[in-house]
Amino acid sequence: MTWVGRIAVDGKQRMALGKAFELDVANELRLRGLRIDRFGQALLSDDVREVLKTTQSLLRWLPDLVGWRPSKPKPFLVDAKSCIRTGTPNHSMELRVLLAAHFTDLPVFYVCDDFKALPAETVWPPPGCILRACCDGCLRKALADPTGRQLPKKCPEHIRRNGRGSGTPYALIERSRCQPLDDYFGSRRCTTCDQPESGWDPADPRYSAGSSQCPDCLRVDSDWPDVAVPGGGLPEDYER
Repeated sequence: MTWVGRIAVDGKQRMALGKAFELDVANELRLRGLRIDRFGQALLSDDVREVLKTTQSLLRWLPDLVGWRPSKPKPFLVDAKSCIRTGTPNHSMELRVLLAAHFTDLPVFYVCDDFKALPAETVWPPPGCILRACCDGCLRKALADPTGRQLPKKCPEHIRRNGRGSGTPYALIERSRCQPLDDYFGSRRCTTCDQPESGWDPADPRYSAGSSQCPDCLRVDSDWPDVAVPGGGLPEDYER
């Protein structure tokens, strides 16, 4: 059982929240002209995932998504991290997640629920932007064995404190080190003509920040009137 604020959340609910956020991240990246597909456990059947839960294999902690830009087909991985506790100055990431990213030998980006990203190479190996781990013992074991086999299922210090949550060994990451998605993946682009959102005219009545199409393509693909309205928007007598 984990907690969102003061509300207890079971494993299935947490998984549903995680999958919903994963879809949101995938959509955000696709709007930037990237090809995105599933990766890691998402490719496995439910039966295989259940069997893997009986192990501590790093296969359980592989990133969720694989992406590439069609014009530059070099793959990268994305781990969508929906944080249970929001509004805190730091992100909490499981040590095995950090080890699994290092294991892939590919560029990996963590995307957290504020839709800001952090390259895995800036996190692991320490010190990077790690503030501290759950305990010194777990950190030493993670550094000593990159497979994660030495890590306990639950942090001994967490058990001693009778802490909430799963107790999985973790590291605290500075939230301030995360950057907007645009810094790593470029700005949103029109899905029709590939024009960056930064080039769209905000004075155009068809302009909508975050839209999947630029005003020009909306003009072609819809029956929106070619009439400018002071202050933007549509004529009052126009009905869609």
